[in-house]
Amino acid sequence: MGDHMGDFVEDCLHSSGLRVEQGSEFRCPVCEARLDVEGVQRWVRAAEKARDEVYSLIEGDGSRLVLEERQREVYRRRKVLYELRDIPRSVAARPEMILVSYDVGKNAYECRIFYEEPRPVWGLERIGVEAELHSILALRAHPDPNVRLASGKVEEFHAFRQHSDGREGYSPQRRVFYQNEI
Repeated sequence: MGDHMGDFVEDCLHSSGLRVEQGSEFRCPVCEARLDVEGVQRWVRAAEKARDEVYSLIEGDGSRLVLEERQREVYRRRKVLYELRDIPRSVAARPEMILVSYDVGKNAYECRIFYEEPRPVWGLERIGVEAELHSILALRAHPDPNVRLASGKVEEFHAFRQHSDGREGYSPQRRVFYQNEI
């Protein structure tokens, strides 16, 4: 039975669309598959690949019907992807406070995002990132606007730590950014 469910999840067309979940994931209500943005993009590319395979087979009217059907599926999947990318930014609650802490043992930052109003369902409260500029800058491409905002604060704290590290024996371990600084 487990093998049957695995095939069902892989073969599911997500015909009911995808729902936004916590942590910038999307869930199919039919097969319960969870996809991130890259997973949705792979799902769209799979439909495009299936459509492109039909181009070489076009000889009769039957092949044209298959091509049109596959093209409609590409359009449907792209529409789902575009709708997920265009989640209204105004719906996202602005953080009230961002706490950035440095963990010496892990050489990483932990960022906690606090909200005055209820946190959005798909919004993150905690982010962990290595204490290197490349990893911090990679967060700028995150789909959640509050994670992108927090990445700027982690970058600012990282630069401050790099500048003050070793001077007068002071190396800050945490920094709080309040709403007026965000």
